[in-house]
Amino acid sequence: MFAAVLFITGIYTAVGFNIYITPVKSFTNEDPLFGQTIIQSKDGVFVPLPTSGDVFRCTKINCTLINVNDVMKGLSPIASVASSWKEDNEQFLVCNQVRTRNSSTEYYNGNCTYLYNEQRKSQIYPDKLVLQVLEQNANNNNNHNKGSQKSHQDHWRKRRAAENDEDEEDEDAGTEITFVLDGSSSIHKVDFERAKDFIYNVMNNVWKTCFSCNFAIVQYGRNISTELSLKENNDSVEALNKVKNITQIHEITKTASALYHVLTDVFVPQNGSKENAKKMIILLSDGEMLGDTRTLTDVLNMPQMKGIVRYSIGVGPEVLNRPNAILEMIEIAGSDERFFNVSNYAALEKILSSLEKSIIGIEGIQKGAGFEFQLAEAGFSSHFTHDGSILFGAVGAYDWSGGIIVKKNNEEPVAFFNATMDESRFSYLGYSVVSAHLDKKTLYISGAPRYNLTGAVFIFDGTNQDLLKGDQIGSYFGSVLCALDINKNMETDYLLVGVPHFHIKGEEGKVLVYKLNKGKFEKEASELRGLAKYTYARFGSAIADIGDIDGNHFNDVAVGAPLEEDNAGSVYIYNGFMDGIKHQFSQRITPSDFGIKLVHFGQAVSAMSSSENEAPLISVGSEGAIHVFQTIPVMIIKPKLNIDHKEITLDKQNNDESSQFDTRLQICFNAPKGEIKFGELPLEYNIDLDSGMEQKRLIHTKPYEGRMSFNLTNSQTCTERIDLKYVGCSDCFSPIKIRVNFTLTPSTGLPIRVLDAYNPKEATEEITFQKDCSTEHCKAHISLLDSKLSNDILIIGSSQTLDIKFNLVNSGDNSYLTTLTVNYPEILSYKKADGGTCEDKNDNHQIVCKILHPIFKRNKQANVIIAWQPINRNSNRSVAITAVLTGGNNASEELARRNYHFTVKKALAVQLIGTAKPNRLNITEGEETITQLLHFTFKLLGENKYNAKINVTITIEKQTHKTDIIITSVEPKNCSWPTDRTVKSTFQIVCTLTELHDVNIMAETHIHDIQAETEQITAKGEITFDESIYDGKNIIKTQQVEVSLIKLTVVTSTALIAGSAIGGFLLLIVIIIILIKQCGFFRRRHKVDRRQSKN
Repeated sequence: MFAAVLFITGIYTAVGFNIYITPVKSFTNEDPLFGQTIIQSKDGVFVPLPTSGDVFRCTKINCTLINVNDVMKGLSPIASVASSWKEDNEQFLVCNQVRTRNSSTEYYNGNCTYLYNEQRKSQIYPDKLVLQVLEQNANNNNNHNKGSQKSHQDHWRKRRAAENDEDEEDEDAGTEITFVLDGSSSIHKVDFERAKDFIYNVMNNVWKTCFSCNFAIVQYGRNISTELSLKENNDSVEALNKVKNITQIHEITKTASALYHVLTDVFVPQNGSKENAKKMIILLSDGEMLGDTRTLTDVLNMPQMKGIVRYSIGVGPEVLNRPNAILEMIEIAGSDERFFNVSNYAALEKILSSLEKSIIGIEGIQKGAGFEFQLAEAGFSSHFTHDGSILFGAVGAYDWSGGIIVKKNNEEPVAFFNATMDESRFSYLGYSVVSAHLDKKTLYISGAPRYNLTGAVFIFDGTNQDLLKGDQIGSYFGSVLCALDINKNMETDYLLVGVPHFHIKGEEGKVLVYKLNKGKFEKEASELRGLAKYTYARFGSAIADIGDIDGNHFNDVAVGAPLEEDNAGSVYIYNGFMDGIKHQFSQRITPSDFGIKLVHFGQAVSAMSSSENEAPLISVGSEGAIHVFQTIPVMIIKPKLNIDHKEITLDKQNNDESSQFDTRLQICFNAPKGEIKFGELPLEYNIDLDSGMEQKRLIHTKPYEGRMSFNLTNSQTCTERIDLKYVGCSDCFSPIKIRVNFTLTPSTGLPIRVLDAYNPKEATEEITFQKDCSTEHCKAHISLLDSKLSNDILIIGSSQTLDIKFNLVNSGDNSYLTTLTVNYPEILSYKKADGGTCEDKNDNHQIVCKILHPIFKRNKQANVIIAWQPINRNSNRSVAITAVLTGGNNASEELARRNYHFTVKKALAVQLIGTAKPNRLNITEGEETITQLLHFTFKLLGENKYNAKINVTITIEKQTHKTDIIITSVEPKNCSWPTDRTVKSTFQIVCTLTELHDVNIMAETHIHDIQAETEQITAKGEITFDESIYDGKNIIKTQQVEVSLIKLTVVTSTALIAGSAIGGFLLLIVIIIILIKQCGFFRRRHKVDRRQSKN
């Protein structure tokens, strides 16, 4: 049935950090559930065999069976185990789930065996612990009468009889609560409404969890009235409506008579009361009794009052400021613990939660509640707190809402904690349980992986409740918990919450880390995750505090991912430090590392106790097996390099043979942690001379063999001296770096030490060059005051460039490794640099220029010009370029700094062109005037690529005497203009545009007369914009068009026409005579005609 496998051989390379990844022992079992759970014991681990109910105690050597449970009917596999020890005393708990039946009801709850030092001590039934306290609370009445003990005994006698008789079952009579409401005249109307709202809220909230709770309401004033009877509870909506409709009675305060009415008229069978029901009275009043013929003492001592739990609520100064009123309220409640007082009716909501818990019972449970403990599975999870108290998870309580049971280590009664919110239904609270230890209190912590479907972790401190919520549906947030005391001061520092079903592509899983700060858990920014390539891993299925395995005095953590590598599984190691948990794992262990095929390796993980002289062990569970891994002591080595020459003088700072000299190096491997006391530790080391330089200034005298070996022992920590030679320098400023890196030599078997993964495995020493300086501190003096910015305004969208000219003069000592660093804003794009060796770090918007490297000598000058091109990007109006000049004389020192401020504007290139049609208007003298149309057009030309708001203002001015102008339309429609469209003397139209639209104005003109030659109509267009944002140097901002008015005159004269006609005829006659007489105009033709006639 059982097999143990010992891994004898191995090599050093099987170490990732300080866990030797070949198991030193493996224990296997035929049962595949073996290895599903592992918990640490004082000398090893406990491993339950859930199917049979057996438990094994396993050490590094063997596993032995512990006889825990006798075989009994209905016993189911082990649900949980827990252990705790101090010095030589050990507590161990194993919980099985037992299925039983009573009549028609089936029960499924925990049967837990508690062992002290492996001796059977007691059986614990967690659900019965709660029910016992429940019954005690139900039977403790406020009168503490002598018969209460007898009643208690009778009840348990009946209960045992019922348990022995499977054919009988007690019926729950429920709980009856009567509110006694003061309706006297001293209560204002608004306060009476608040009192009704308070009762309404109590009833509504209690009914969410208590199905067999019934309410009655009695109001008292001049009369006493039953406002709601116990019979009227079947319809909850109607009952709550009755509360809202209660009318105030007013007048006197008959408190005693009201209580008498409850006993004689409410808690009676004919009005719906059950004899064996638990009964409660809650009285709400603002003052003392007044005008009542009965006395409180007589009523409170009536036989019917026996067994009734009473509460009183005093409201306002008439109670709080009067001792007699307070005494009266306490007498009604029977105890000052059941007396509540508030300053006014508005403050009643403050006691709502406390009163509800009092009604419901122990943190929300009682006999009579709708959810019971039949299927609670109490003991599904279990845990010992630091003081020996025991936590039990009860995932099935209250219809799988769940809860946790706390059994104290002393005589204090058991406590039960659960959620009170609607979202808690089917939450599985109690799925996992741990505790956190603070200085003076303990936090009880439990996971509810199905809370609101996303999961949650509940933190209880005995009075208050805190909540950590998951954020992904189905992720099972809170199913695994680990409380971590990282600095080993006996107080909890962190809570690790497993989310094994967290999914992105598959079920990758993750672990969230919460830091405990002043009693509250605060989420850390980083999360623990496995390798991203495994989409099905369920990382976080197991989380364990494995102690301080690396010896740095801070505890470490192991996290299992059982589905990685096709269900083979793996375990990740995270190391603790002073500032918390390293969020990058230091080691990952998989079955492939040690060549065994396993399934679900990492489903459980635990520290494994060992002797004081042994290195810590860890155990990891897989399907049907557990595997024991050995840790290796961690060693920190800090080498010290001793060199004969620490500085090269000025006379040796040349590149000739005369500058050369010999020197020697010795390496000492000092071990501040994990020193070797016995045996030897083989090291390998490598020496890199003048590291990072192509042309070496320091070389080996003898042929260098590469990697060298050294055996570190307790008495021998330093190597022999190594001969070196300095061969001169061309770079006589940069120090000569000697770098040594080292590792442990691979060897067979388990190494005696391993190097700390978080400490460097190299050391560096430098040989410096003497500096040529006039002062001890070698002070250079280089200023940026002579540098200048080319423009103080930068226009985005133009072809403009921006540059700075740096004129650098060193008026001090030599400056070594002088560097100019220029940081520029995002609106600039680096174009070029002249002078110096400059590199643009585009991602950082930074330019780094090396100025006369390596030495900027005294009285030398350097000129550097850097140019940028503006790019299209939003920016502040005022920006700056920052230049910083540094030198390396005294490490890295700032020589000068200057800011170059400039204003950023955006280019705007538009023009305004105006036209008028027609450009003149005529009238004819003496004719009837007519209406003429006038059309003004103003065009915006160019481009507005940065969407500037352009205001176009058009002013129409009438320079006439008797002309009417009416504006008929303006486009675009969003332009603003006066409602009176008639142009008096001027008329202004304003249009705000981002797109370049035309502005069209239509007008009707009616010219009655023109009395001057210069009468005209003008339209002046003007554009404006925000000149602090936009630049428009070449913009034509104004344009004016004119329309002339012309009057035409008609002239009529008869004498002039007649004289002109006669003169014209006389002139024609004179011309004809001249043509005949002088020119022979008609004779020549006559001679031709006569000649033709003769022929």
